[in-house]
Amino acid sequence: MKSMSLAAPDEMVAACGKKRFSPLYAALLVGAFLAGAVFAAPHAAATTQEGAKSGKESGTSVALSQTADQVSQQSAALSKAAQGYRSRLVLLGTAGGPTWYGEHSPHGISSAVVVDGHAYIVDLGSGAYRQIRAAGIKPGAERAVFFTHLHSDHVIDTASLLMYDPSARKRAKASLQVFGPGRRSVLPPLSKGLVGNPVIHPENPSAGTRDFVESLMAGLAADQNIRVRNEGVPDVRDFFQAHDIKLPDGVAIDPNVDTAPPMEPFFVWQDERVKVSATLVPHGKVFPNFAYRFDTADGSVVFSGDTAVSENLIRLAKGADILVHEVIDPAWVSEIVGPKPWDARQVALSRQLLDAHTTPEEVGSVAQRAGVKTLVLSHLVPGDTPRERWLKAQENFSGKLIIGQDLQQIGVGKPRP
Repeated sequence: MKSMSLAAPDEMVAACGKKRFSPLYAALLVGAFLAGAVFAAPHAAATTQEGAKSGKESGTSVALSQTADQVSQQSAALSKAAQGYRSRLVLLGTAGGPTWYGEHSPHGISSAVVVDGHAYIVDLGSGAYRQIRAAGIKPGAERAVFFTHLHSDHVIDTASLLMYDPSARKRAKASLQVFGPGRRSVLPPLSKGLVGNPVIHPENPSAGTRDFVESLMAGLAADQNIRVRNEGVPDVRDFFQAHDIKLPDGVAIDPNVDTAPPMEPFFVWQDERVKVSATLVPHGKVFPNFAYRFDTADGSVVFSGDTAVSENLIRLAKGADILVHEVIDPAWVSEIVGPKPWDARQVALSRQLLDAHTTPEEVGSVAQRAGVKTLVLSHLVPGDTPRERWLKAQENFSGKLIIGQDLQQIGVGKPRP
């Protein structure tokens, strides 16, 4: 592999290295920008909030002066009430980005729609397996996993879910379906400021979901062979199947030009409890990159995945009961880029982050245009942003706003009689 040279300006590293950013993290952030990646900054605990900044009623309004304990108590009350619903949304982890955020860090991004005790999971970020168990979802109750895209912060806990609990899965007669993007087909272009031609795993540099799961099995073959051949443990391969999601016929895409051209939502999969549809949404050079909609007899839940403002997503989310949408704080972006006036490289870094994500004001407008009842903010970047900044989503949204918190549960539709 050829070497890669980074021409990161010292002043940008210094700008990133203040407040909650360590010098090491700041350097990594700049490196990630030049390599075309998107990082989230370290942060403390994510908070949960409902209602408008103005204090108008929207579900249950909460004053900005609430303490962390009060916010947690309200989240707990909402989660307790959700137990009375046949279908519910469970936020397993609400942190965005491939990093650890400190002592009070939320877990990595992961959510579930639970219907009659059966779980349909979206993404498996850091700590997702333990959060699944902490939420009361038992081995074998996971019916399907849907990856929005294959960024590491969305898939890093996949091995834990697939490899753990084989005996319990056998008793439960488990059958887990794993869906996600297929291969990208072409390498992304080299970003400005980079030299050489670095390629990771040239044998298959744009792996899809099936490739990813098969590679996990290959990497853990020694472990599994010992357990199956010597200890009599059930073969975990009997309990899951991986699938690349096929795009609809007639959708012609050059992922280096437009990763999410206009399209109608398309069917992915269904069982007796849920119907799942998807669409492509834009997230930098990531392709394929999906948003998902889950329709149940009780109502509908839509997950944006990582995305900028997307007309495709608005079509997918039309009339949904709940929209779970990612969000980034533009004030944080300005902080890590450094003081103005910005040079061309600083402007490019700002656009790299903001063009791949959605600000609170933009999220509110998306939810309003889609006509959803409840907007849930998750994949928070960064999670230690003051609550009032996330509440800006309410300025452009007339429905109920919830700022997500780990293990929070929200009922879908109406409670059981």
